[in-house]
Amino acid sequence: MTSDSVPYRQLLAVGAVTLVFGVAVLVQPDATLRLLGILAGAWLIVLGVMRVVSAFRRAGGLTRQVLDGALGVILLVVGATCLRHTTNGVIGLSVFIGLAWVLSGLAEMLLGMMARGRVRLGLSVLAAASIVVGLVFLSWRSLSVEALVLLTGITALILGTAEVVVALQSRRALHGGGGRAASGAA
Repeated sequence: MTSDSVPYRQLLAVGAVTLVFGVAVLVQPDATLRLLGILAGAWLIVLGVMRVVSAFRRAGGLTRQVLDGALGVILLVVGATCLRHTTNGVIGLSVFIGLAWVLSGLAEMLLGMMARGRVRLGLSVLAAASIVVGLVFLSWRSLSVEALVLLTGITALILGTAEVVVALQSRRALHGGGGRAASGAA
């Protein structure tokens, strides 16, 4: 597959939404757990809707459509659960956020396998970072509310920025400005 297999518009939108989520969380670092649950739930629902909509695009093949659709439904369910159970505690919220990062990382890994050149490298690094961050959220049981808020905001800013950068690289490769990446060199 070529770099046009990577949906740069979707990745750019996901990165932008993730950046906005990170800023919103960090603007109120002393926010209550309920507010963080609402912000996380809304963020996951927006990402889920974007993935489901992307699943109905014909470009990219059936594998990507199924992947986007399945991930979108999972993100919608997790986001709705976050909104419905905003007061379940730090552990519950960190599990939801951790699952979202791990699933996003797996989706980016699969997209990376379909890409070439710098885009493949960028998606692979982004996938690894998302999975590692997700595993940290899933395994850190003594996380305080303050630490959860700061960790969520900072990782959202870092990973959202990385998604935007990879999306722009993908766009550049798609439009022939990517040099070796556009020609298919790995």
